[in-house]
Amino acid sequence: MARARQAGFAALVVTIDTPVAGMRERDSRNGMKELMSGGIFSKVPFLPQILSRPGWLVRFLLDGGVPHLPNVVIPGQGPMPMVDVGAALASSTVTWQDLRWIREAWSGPIVIKGVLTGEDARRAIDEGASAIVVSNHGGRQLDYSPATLQVLPEIVAAVKGEIEVLMDGGVRRGSDVIKAICLGARAVLVGRAYAYGLAAGGPAGVARAIEILRSEMERTLKLLGCASISALDRSYVYVSGKNVGAA
Repeated sequence: MARARQAGFAALVVTIDTPVAGMRERDSRNGMKELMSGGIFSKVPFLPQILSRPGWLVRFLLDGGVPHLPNVVIPGQGPMPMVDVGAALASSTVTWQDLRWIREAWSGPIVIKGVLTGEDARRAIDEGASAIVVSNHGGRQLDYSPATLQVLPEIVAAVKGEIEVLMDGGVRRGSDVIKAICLGARAVLVGRAYAYGLAAGGPAGVARAIEILRSEMERTLKLLGCASISALDRSYVYVSGKNVGAA
């Protein structure tokens, strides 16, 4: 936190929905464990894929291979290897009380990410949060957790305008952003969109992904007959054929 403050960051985001790593079955099918931490023999089945992409392999090796995490420094050891993250999560315990010393150590705004109930939203306010992020971690943590768009109205109602409410998860198109704004979100966070853009085209791919979302938002506003983002409200969204914002 001290390093972040010295680097000029204005706010701190605390993620509360990863007490342990979720069972990410797609990662298992794709060989993440073997590729990240296994020995050379465990990587043999993946050699055809790796060797068929020599350009990617060269860039990966020039970047240092499997990275360490420079933002997590272990005293006496240095940056934590990425492969150790799962074990570190499993051995840690984080409670609401931890936010108190974080509040004392961090003088700027604190954003709590991973809220899915109105009760937790109120608790975040009580613990000094300046904003919350309604998030289910992209559906990668707890199976059958509710979609963020479903619980957003409950949380917006619970905070009563006392803090900002952001939303994360399920944002695949510009129209998804519009829906979240209509239901009370101040803004949305996008992770997959820029990650896919980065993987496909580097920095230019990120810019292209953002531009796609922006153009889709503008098109959606025009098709709704809405003049601006600030004019959006619940009258523009429907649930089960009912206008949830109709008087």
